[in-house]
Amino acid sequence: MIENKVNLVLNLSLLVYNMSMIKTCKHCIYGTIPSQKLELEEKSIIFLEGQTIDQIYSITSGYVKMSKFLDNGDEFIIGVLGPGDYIGLLALLQNKLEYIASSTCLTEVSLNVLNKDDVLKTYHSNHMFKELCLNCAITRSNLFHQQLLLSASTDVKDKILLILKNLSSKFGYIKGKQIMIDLPFSKTVLANIINIRRETLSRYLSILQKEKVIIVNRNQYILNYVI
Repeated sequence: MIENKVNLVLNLSLLVYNMSMIKTCKHCIYGTIPSQKLELEEKSIIFLEGQTIDQIYSITSGYVKMSKFLDNGDEFIIGVLGPGDYIGLLALLQNKLEYIASSTCLTEVSLNVLNKDDVLKTYHSNHMFKELCLNCAITRSNLFHQQLLLSASTDVKDKILLILKNLSSKFGYIKGKQIMIDLPFSKTVLANIINIRRETLSRYLSILQKEKVIIVNRNQYILNYVI
């Protein structure tokens, strides 16, 4: 049990370190591509899994969820993207013809819309940038999947803390000896990200509060420790 806790701490630290390293890619040149502004309301669908890739999106403000729907109709959230992230980029660079997941606005969202041909032309224009860009896109995409895999072998309480710690890189800040996390979405969405039922999340959040590990105030989560 102690070894599992140590591994959990090490994995959390690695994830947060990686997230801090790639929040903004200093080498990105997609910002030079002409684009159109798009403003969307909460719950707006940007695209659906299986639709033909014709545009790439850059988030300037707000947050977006990437999700797949299982055969039983359940939604499985595979990522949460925010300012500075690109939507659909990795699939395009991997020569996919269709979007590999659905994209929906968690909040009001502002986007820059880029033509896919312009993106590909820019991507191929510089060999050094091409290599850096693909590595960055893969790393951004893989982080959430790594987190889900790491959490798969842990108990529910550790899984909740792992996901919250990961989300803190986008939605949180450190205050004293606590991590303050203000999520712009409901507990239902959080439960979907963790891949547990809404009722299960509420039950374990109550347990964690009684253990004084976490404080919950609506959609604010305060972790009483800093790793």
